[in-house]
Amino acid sequence: MAITPLEDGSDRSIDARSIVTLITFFIVNALVIYPIRIPFPLIISRGCDSIQKRVNFEIPCEREEKELPSRTTSVYSSTEPEGIVNSEPQDQVLDNSNSNSNGNGDGHDGAISDSNTENITSDDNDNNDRTLTKADNPAPRPTTANENDANNVQSIDRTKKEKSSSPIPCARRCKCKRLYFPLDLRTVPVIGVLLLLASTCTPPPVVRRGIVGSGGVKPYDIMTLFICFAYISISLDCTGTLRYLAFLIASKSTKKGGGLKLYNSFFLFFSIIGLIFGNDPIILSGTPFLAYFTQHSSINPPTSFLFTHFFLSNLVSTLLVSSNITNLVLTSAFKISFLTYSAWLALPTLISLISLYPLLRFGVFKKKGLIPKTIYPPNINPKEALIDPFGAIYNSSIFIIAIIALIGLSAGHLLEGTEGVWTVTLPAALLVLIRDLVKDQLEIRRTSGKRKGTKIWSEKNEINQGNFAQNSNGDMARNGIKDEKVNEFKEVIPFNPLSPFTKNFPTTSIIISRLPWALLPFTFSFFILVEGLQHTGWIKVFGNWWGKWEPIGGVAGSVWLMGILSIIGCNIFGTNIGATILLARVLQYWGMTRTVSERSLYGAVFTLAVGSNFGAYSFVFSASLAGLLWKSILAQKGIHIKLREFIKWNFWPICVTMLVGCLVVAGEVCVIYKT
Repeated sequence: MAITPLEDGSDRSIDARSIVTLITFFIVNALVIYPIRIPFPLIISRGCDSIQKRVNFEIPCEREEKELPSRTTSVYSSTEPEGIVNSEPQDQVLDNSNSNSNGNGDGHDGAISDSNTENITSDDNDNNDRTLTKADNPAPRPTTANENDANNVQSIDRTKKEKSSSPIPCARRCKCKRLYFPLDLRTVPVIGVLLLLASTCTPPPVVRRGIVGSGGVKPYDIMTLFICFAYISISLDCTGTLRYLAFLIASKSTKKGGGLKLYNSFFLFFSIIGLIFGNDPIILSGTPFLAYFTQHSSINPPTSFLFTHFFLSNLVSTLLVSSNITNLVLTSAFKISFLTYSAWLALPTLISLISLYPLLRFGVFKKKGLIPKTIYPPNINPKEALIDPFGAIYNSSIFIIAIIALIGLSAGHLLEGTEGVWTVTLPAALLVLIRDLVKDQLEIRRTSGKRKGTKIWSEKNEINQGNFAQNSNGDMARNGIKDEKVNEFKEVIPFNPLSPFTKNFPTTSIIISRLPWALLPFTFSFFILVEGLQHTGWIKVFGNWWGKWEPIGGVAGSVWLMGILSIIGCNIFGTNIGATILLARVLQYWGMTRTVSERSLYGAVFTLAVGSNFGAYSFVFSASLAGLLWKSILAQKGIHIKLREFIKWNFWPICVTMLVGCLVVAGEVCVIYKT
């Protein structure tokens, strides 16, 4: 194993700039784990609101609409198409106990609970906005036949006076709330870098090294590989491949209504898919599939299926270098070929996977009802989920060929220097991108005539659904109730600069929008922050600490302590990416400044690889970006997970699998290196 020497920081003593850099690093990590929002001044929010009145992507705010009488509002509400209010899936409760009115359960920690609509912020989608509108502004009670006409007239006049004295409240309140600036993983790392740069704690050359690379680690190369493989994975997901396979396995496993058979099939399926494609396709495609499947199969609570899927997606990502950014960081820092990395991590991954099943089956999810005996899956033909069969074969082939090429070229040391992994992954992603663009254009041309006819039909249908009719007195009536005024919208300027691209390339635009773009500034910023710690002398301090421990602890002590540090680091160092970057730098300094045995070096490095992947299912959602994405997707599907339940279900799996993985790594280094 070759270790690339670090460029600076080895002769730097701790000073004021060093302390400021370390404090900034920990503040950034704290805000990544516990994000906050800073409100803008009200004048800025009002200014943005006034701009939105003129330039808007949607209809204007209801405060700019002409008023409708109460009776018309009531009738309009009653004629809404069925299912609009309940279009979102109902919240599921990951607990076998009955919940009380406040959603806390009867003594059990409900893993998934209902969330109050008041907690929904301004970045929720439009469906939630419409649901809140109907919940917060219920239609007025319809007039009964026993009330006389005089009372009706007085009530209407009184309502008009109240409305004329004060503007009606905005139904889409999320568009008119005060604006907030988020301090989270999207913004805080960048702000931290800018502050260190402005305070001269981090000079410009350090920022450059955090992007171009140093010590054998090339951040731009790592992120190019990750984004390219993410595009291929999401494009593969858009073809319906993973949903097709999941529905196919579900249909084969549930012919006799066996819940245990279905659980075993999903366990095996997600393990194999994760070993090949990594955790991103499983999280992006498997999470919404399981949310839909468990809801429509009456699997309540869906705890066992959802958490097993989350465990597997992160555990099996340890095997291949391309499955996780943390694996790429380690192989780059210590010049490990892709084939060598996978050979070392094969046994820890597989044995941990095998030990996880009995733990979940007979321990964590042994409670009655968590793995149901009988289920009733939705009657869906798996072939209906396969949208693009040719695209599924094409994208899968490109993905597998790219992985094989990376392993082969890396084993021959042909991806070092300027010929990085981007020379393989970028052409592969471009081939998939070109195919998506061509397919979109062919689909647009093929359906252009049908779209015109559909548009004309839909416009007529909307008019017919309005059920407007002219009565004998010449008044406009809707459903037999007279309207005193017709709802008119203020003219706005539609603004959508990307509409030409999204209209001509719909599938490609969806794939691009789903790419994890927030990872780019986040990861680059953490590379820069760690470079700042190295420049100010902290990596030297941490490396000396590790160097004093290793002779005392030996191989067992190195493996044990690195396992503990990697898990803790995932939870406090801004996801597993930040922890891996920092600890890899510490091991690099230790390996270059001391004479270390290959046993201790390999044991520490591969234990860090195990911990950075397994640590994703530990104690906080932000331990990995996969955890944040998993939580976000489930919340969109109406499933809300509390942190205490996340810790509860993760505790024993992380303890057992981490123990097994560390023991296997220690056994490997002791067997291969005798001294």
